[in-house]
Amino acid sequence: MARDVHKVYVFFLIAAGLLSTIVLGIHGAGYYSTPLEDRPFHPQYTSLKPTGLLGQGYGIVGSLMITVGVIMYSSRKRWRAMANLGRIKNWLEFHIFLCLLGPILVVYHTTFKIGGLVAVSFWSMAAVVLSGVIGRYFYVQIPKGIHGNELSSQDLVTENEKLAETLRRQFGFDEDLLKRIDSEALPAKPVAEMGLMEVISFFIVNDLMRRSRLHALFADLERRGLQAQLLSRIRVMASRRIMLTRRIAFLQQFKKIFHYWHVVHLPFSIVMFVILSIHVGVAIAFGYTWIF
Repeated sequence: MARDVHKVYVFFLIAAGLLSTIVLGIHGAGYYSTPLEDRPFHPQYTSLKPTGLLGQGYGIVGSLMITVGVIMYSSRKRWRAMANLGRIKNWLEFHIFLCLLGPILVVYHTTFKIGGLVAVSFWSMAAVVLSGVIGRYFYVQIPKGIHGNELSSQDLVTENEKLAETLRRQFGFDEDLLKRIDSEALPAKPVAEMGLMEVISFFIVNDLMRRSRLHALFADLERRGLQAQLLSRIRVMASRRIMLTRRIAFLQQFKKIFHYWHVVHLPFSIVMFVILSIHVGVAIAFGYTWIF
């Protein structure tokens, strides 16, 4: 997927998710803000209650979106027959879209009233969504090739050496300048001695502070008379150099963290789907079959 097309694709997913959430929220705002004891007398009660035409529809569509999102992405990762069907990054983005908008529809289905056995499924779903957002951050820290295969530490070192050579040859960078860039990528403490929260904290702070810390470096280069277009290219390459250096240093740590993340994420997913299946089965048994 070309870069411009990918930007449109991501923009469409974000816009569709936000627009759906806002429109449904505005449509039912009066009902959802009504006290529980007064809701049966609200004009929208018949359609927005959990067993109503719209209310039950939200639950069905939301549950299907979650189910399809999980099955689709899991299949793309595990089935060799699907290995060449687009970049896994794009599949992940669509998985995130379905598994964020789906739970929002489920929340509208509950009319913000959560209790009983369904509450276990709901909070499991909330835990899955939250852990999924965190897992997405961990996932992008593990570098991958164009088809989603994990790159080795040697692959990263080779790419970083090529980048350093380009900075030396095309822009006249010496070892001191390269060290100034690399110093922004590595913590003062040895990586092997850092705990989970220290690693996450370092990455977040490093991402937030990198631009300001590199400002002095780019100011020095600007005083050397480099053109704005060249400085722009150097900024891009310096940021890439920092990212690669970080990933080389933290590669094994993030693979380990991502493994432990699966240990947390998977049980919540299983609990959510088991109770969801029970909930759907009970609803059908009692005749709540929506429009079917």
